Amino acid sequence: QTLATDGVSKSSLASIYGQPGLASTLILVQTAAILEIVHAAIGFVRSPVFVTAMQVGSRIAALFAIAQSPEAGVQFGAGFMIISWACVEVPRYAFYMAALITGDATKGTPYPLFWLRYSLFAILYPTGIFGELTVFFAASKDEVFLNFLGEESTALMYYFIMLFPVIYAPGALPMIFNMASNRKKAMKKRFAKPPPPPRGLVFPIDPKRGDRGSTPVAKAIMAAAAAAESSEKAEKVLKERNWRFGYVKHFKGIVEEQMKSEKAALAVAEAGLNKAYETFQFVSADGVTTSFKDAMAASGGSKFHTGVVKGEAPKSKNILEVPYKGKTLSGQALKDQVDKWVSYGTIEATAGQAIKNCVDRPGYLDLSDRYFVLLGAGSAMGPFLVLMA
Repeated sequence: QTLATDGVSKSSLASIYGQPGLASTLILVQTAAILEIVHAAIGFVRSPVFVTAMQVGSRIAALFAIAQSPEAGVQFGAGFMIISWACVEVPRYAFYMAALITGDATKGTPYPLFWLRYSLFAILYPTGIFGELTVFFAASKDEVFLNFLGEESTALMYYFIMLFPVIYAPGALPMIFNMASNRKKAMKKRFAKPPPPPRGLVFPIDPKRGDRGSTPVAKAIMAAAAAAESSEKAEKVLKERNWRFGYVKHFKGIVEEQMKSEKAALAVAEAGLNKAYETFQFVSADGVTTSFKDAMAASGGSKFHTGVVKGEAPKSKNILEVPYKGKTLSGQALKDQVDKWVSYGTIEATAGQAIKNCVDRPGYLDLSDRYFVLLGAGSAMGPFLVLMA
């Protein structure tokens, strides 16, 4: 109302904090933002704890300064600060509400709201920081603020409030860069092309989360394997809540059961494989989904076939060359570097010796009379791409 009546000026900005009811509302809303730090710390949201604490903590400090310093509240920077906070927070919380209603923060929220959420920071973060700094500096010169704890503590209050401008020097840019990074990621997700429909072997859809998660499948297979010899260990697998960091001990438990006898080893392996065949799904070309076990047992449809690729390029010079740190190493230089890698523990000694053998015996590099049989050319650890290079 003040800005609409008087226009944007130093005097109108300076009078904003004094508007009826604004101070109490500002204190209530900004103090409640402490919950954002708590939510980030306990993992309730995926926001970085440090950046969130920087944002909220600086606002709480500015709020304390403006509430206890009469001079800080009546200078134009206070108006800059309050307007910047409001213009950032209103669209942000409206965005959160839309995300809760639609269930999809990335693509379900209205685009104008989405754009405001991830774009306003470019202007309002700098203006908000500027306003907060003016509040800190004004409070540092205000006798009322400096005597908040008594005349004997004025130095303490001065250094306390001036600590925040010092923190802003290294802290402001990371906050802005963090938002810029968030914007880039959000825009990329918003306009990303939908993934192709699933085809072939896939994880089943988790009914709780609605996606094809790996954790329920891993727990089911591990539990089935353990149950072949120990129902107690199988139950512990299913009850594991921190699977990401807790699965190793269950693998050890299964290995312990397998080591008891050859029969136990085979029983555990067979139970796990059978469960994997039953749990994993197979999506055919026409979109029909069955268990992997049923898909492999079914007759008809496309068959596996063998492909043969014959090299036609001229023979190379049979010199082993390895690109490393902008250079191409070969000969003795490569052998020396391999010895360093072995001494560092980067590679095993046997791997280093194999590389040096290829350096000393160039004939090892001639694969023209060799045949490679690949079972599944697309496997992640297979040599297909290397051989085709």
